[in-house]
Amino acid sequence: MTWRNALTDFQRTEVEFAQVYADKFDHGTAEHDRLTLIDRLTRLLDAGNVELPPPGDPDRTILQVPFHSQHEADAEWYRKDCGPACVEMVGKFYNPESTVSTNEIMAHITNGVDRSIYIAELQNAARDLFGLTLTRHDGVTWEQLKAWIGDGRPCIVLVHYGSFATRIDRAYTVGHYMVVTGFDFIAYQKQMIERAILHDPDFYRELLTQGAFIPVTQEHFMGMCEDCHKDRNPRCMALVAEGEKDLS
Repeated sequence: MTWRNALTDFQRTEVEFAQVYADKFDHGTAEHDRLTLIDRLTRLLDAGNVELPPPGDPDRTILQVPFHSQHEADAEWYRKDCGPACVEMVGKFYNPESTVSTNEIMAHITNGVDRSIYIAELQNAARDLFGLTLTRHDGVTWEQLKAWIGDGRPCIVLVHYGSFATRIDRAYTVGHYMVVTGFDFIAYQKQMIERAILHDPDFYRELLTQGAFIPVTQEHFMGMCEDCHKDRNPRCMALVAEGEKDLS
């Protein structure tokens, strides 16, 4: 099986778009860098004709977590509400019928005050508004995160955003919440490279929807988590819902 056949429909669309973009456009933005990188990797893989494991491989799991940006109409404190946006994503993964908005989560936590959000406050909001118990884990490892995703449990993680090389919000460089929605792999120089698949709520304007299902290599992602100490935040912190979701 060739590497293209192992892609999901979403990934295949991303690759095809990146190839068209690289041939016809050059906007000079961070998104430009991401798309041209995909195009270059695509050409390398096509040249090497690398064989990948079948799609059912246990190391390839992507949960269909709904994406919500902190820049949408229902998220008005966009500099402070990445955490509430992540709670909304995970909350609606478990409770698809919920209509709770990022604004409502933020107001529940701060009573209308525009301020930073603490980890315990996200846990309380998830419990009160979605009936979810989010357990805090510090010093989590790559394998722990993969195991939770394999159990059907998306994870809210705290990262040092300045270490996220392909972020579009270049002005924001401190603590930031994101959601780990899955793991996959790519072949590069005939080696398998594992990646985390992330929802980043800090995508806006015409790029808003591209904050969903962002692939980040293991080394890059774990570096973002480790660098949290630069913001005086706990290293490699994850909030994980108790109980598994039936994915059948």
